[in-house]
Amino acid sequence: MSITHRSVIDTFAWVEYLTGSEAGAKAKERIESPGVMTPSIALTELTKWFLREVEAGRRSESEMQEQLSFVGTSSEVVPLDEGLARRAGEVDFLMKKRIRGWPIADSIIYATARHRSAEVVTGDPHFKGLDGVFFLGPD
Repeated sequence: MSITHRSVIDTFAWVEYLTGSEAGAKAKERIESPGVMTPSIALTELTKWFLREVEAGRRSESEMQEQLSFVGTSSEVVPLDEGLARRAGEVDFLMKKRIRGWPIADSIIYATARHRSAEVVTGDPHFKGLDGVFFLGPD
């Protein structure tokens, strides 16, 4: 049975999926369904993660290129345009009042999901308990 949710996949979920972890297995059905989106900021964070992995000798440069290409072809990469940037600024202003250590990247991801009427798929603890989040971690 396939999921009909529109899903915004954050960096945490992509890393878990690509490494084949237990949390990645929970994300798999969402990632492999129609309506999947990846905010461009998550692609930035994934690139940084992969470069650390390559530098540490845990991944190869070719694996990095292949996996980043996969993310781009298996999901719609949503660019940060002017309207989304403004929405993310509003989200950031409000979330920093509520959640300690809330990063701007999470604001962009959350604003993308809200703007696209989608859920965020993540295991990032900053998102735990927020509306419109499919949380991969323990409850």
